[in-house]
Amino acid sequence: MKLAIAIIHGIGTQPDTCNDEGQHEFAHGLIAGLRRRLGVEAEHVAFQSLYWANVLDKRQYAYLDQLRDEPIRWRWFRRLVTLFLGDASGYRKVSQAYDTTYEQVHQSLRNGLNALRAKVGPDTPLVVLAHSLGGHIFSNFVWDQQSINQTPSCPHDPFLALETLAGLVTFGCNIPLFTFAFDPVVPIRFPGHCLSDPLLEQARWLNLYAPADLLGYPLRPLPSYAPVVAEDRAMPVGPWYKRHTPLSHLEYWEDKHFQTYVADYLRQLLTACDLSDSGHA
Repeated sequence: MKLAIAIIHGIGTQPDTCNDEGQHEFAHGLIAGLRRRLGVEAEHVAFQSLYWANVLDKRQYAYLDQLRDEPIRWRWFRRLVTLFLGDASGYRKVSQAYDTTYEQVHQSLRNGLNALRAKVGPDTPLVVLAHSLGGHIFSNFVWDQQSINQTPSCPHDPFLALETLAGLVTFGCNIPLFTFAFDPVVPIRFPGHCLSDPLLEQARWLNLYAPADLLGYPLRPLPSYAPVVAEDRAMPVGPWYKRHTPLSHLEYWEDKHFQTYVADYLRQLLTACDLSDSGHA
């Protein structure tokens, strides 16, 4: 395999069910769409969904069950608030004595990356596609890993150390909402240290947001982010009756324009992989 693609979901409930390839349901449409657009080149790409929702879903549903006999209104809306905002509030770094949820979510990502690593070599370039809160979670995950890495040296397994990170596509990303408590705001180091010259030239952090998506934001206006984020792209997604509403937040996955944009970038990285393999690094 020339390229490894990890796909992370965002806030909200996600079924903990996988297909025969071990891919979780939330990623099925995107993987299928990327494969169609890549054609024969898809044979050189390994995909893996990174699933973390089960860490918080059980607690949220348990609380909602306790509300059945309470005199509250707008139950369907409270359910949405609990399942969506509950993810953002539940995943946060707190005092060490209670800091289990943060680590459990990260362990879920680590498990997924281990499954992806089983399909590829230790030097395989990694691209991460992260939706919504998944972008913030992955950013924290990289930050913690980079604090362990000795830079600029290459670790024994650069893939698992995230030093082959060559592409990051965030969509519907709300990282800015989590930065206001920090001054200064410091982004992760991107790209990874263990990439060939052709891959370094093509390495990009691309951020896409639907203009009507109330949970999707540009990243480059954040202090210090412009040097690491190559592009903020406004892209309406979803069918006509959703693309101009906040419901667009959930429509990236199946949108053909979004899939084409991502596939075009993956093709650039595959070309860079070929240049590396042919000794032009």
